[in-house]
Amino acid sequence: MAKKDLYKFTIQFNSGDPQHQQTSEILNRQGRRKAQFLVNAVMHYLHCSETPNIPQPAPVDTAVIETIVRRIMSEQHSEEPTMPKPAERKIPKSKDITFDQDEADMLGEDGMAAIANTMAMFRRG
Repeated sequence: MAKKDLYKFTIQFNSGDPQHQQTSEILNRQGRRKAQFLVNAVMHYLHCSETPNIPQPAPVDTAVIETIVRRIMSEQHSEEPTMPKPAERKIPKSKDITFDQDEADMLGEDGMAAIANTMAMFRRG
């Protein structure tokens, strides 16, 4: 499939790559002169006899990062004071829950039945 317009390009830079970030910032400063800037850069790259040594970031060594993270985690773990376990709360069982006569009167038979049914549903889980 042939390209519609040979002189039109769409590119997207990698926002996680510092070199792409720097290049994107430079191009954004060019305004409407991006095309000319790119032409000049490519022509210089192709025809310059001495290409400068552009420093490349060191590759990420995941083993080193993992070692550092494990060390930090073990240091933090050893610094944490041992927390006492919270006392267990005794949750009353539904048969232990009682209502005053005033509360029962206020809820009525339907209200008390609704509470009993709800408690039964929770017990079934």
